[in-house]
Amino acid sequence: MNDGVPPQIPITYEPRLIQPPLALKQASAFSHGDIYIYDLAANSSNLIVSASNHEIKLYNPATLAIKNILKFHEANITQIKAHGDHILMSSSEDGDLVMQKMSELATKTERRKPAPSKHPLLSFDINSSEHLLAAGTELIREDANIHFFDSRGDTSTILKTYAESHSDDITNVKFHPTNPARLMTGSVDGLICQFDLSDMDEDEGLLVVSNTGTSINKIGYFGPSAEYIYCLSHIETLSLWNSDDADAVQQFGDIRGVSNPALGLTLDYAISCQYEPESGRLYLISGSNE
Repeated sequence: MNDGVPPQIPITYEPRLIQPPLALKQASAFSHGDIYIYDLAANSSNLIVSASNHEIKLYNPATLAIKNILKFHEANITQIKAHGDHILMSSSEDGDLVMQKMSELATKTERRKPAPSKHPLLSFDINSSEHLLAAGTELIREDANIHFFDSRGDTSTILKTYAESHSDDITNVKFHPTNPARLMTGSVDGLICQFDLSDMDEDEGLLVVSNTGTSINKIGYFGPSAEYIYCLSHIETLSLWNSDDADAVQQFGDIRGVSNPALGLTLDYAISCQYEPESGRLYLISGSNE
């Protein structure tokens, strides 16, 4: 760095990245009426969809035929995740985190892990050793919590709760892809917190706090050793951070500012980011209102 100013990162545009243009192959209506799709997940044998009627449906990915309809939750489903081919997980504003074996879906015998006081759950993740689950809650009065569960247990016992690190809704919970004791969380309070969970002490384990200055929509690790973090905000800004300190690598500002109609490039909102290890590139996936 020169005088503390990070070097500019080269940006390239590819407004027509997908060639040839996409065409509709198959379609399936989730339900009739005013039902909204909330989240999508997939593994080798299922396309998994959650919706505003509190249902989760499993589809055959080749035919879009419905394989199963699951009713685990009594409120809005905030996240679903397919962990390999064998485990389905979901969180909800009803305060339940459900972890279900795919082989037992027909019996509807799920394992529920309810949060204390039924705080609405907004996000969750499982670590790389598959032993620890973490879930972030909505702000209720003065509490925005991170709850930890043993994913191998059959009880709903919470191992630990962190209650001091965030002061607003915890929108993201992400474990490091290879280090099972490294966790980061993002919140509407604008903070990205990173923890070492070796001894599960919140004060001792809080390693780094990065203040993005705006409500966080999505965060994720990237880089050859997952040594960097990307952050997308609710006001469509993109920033990149070092994961070992609170320094910003680059602040791109509002992504809508790079729209170039002459090139056919219109960015109205960010969807996600995707890291490509082979090239070292971080791709921003965005959408337009058109």
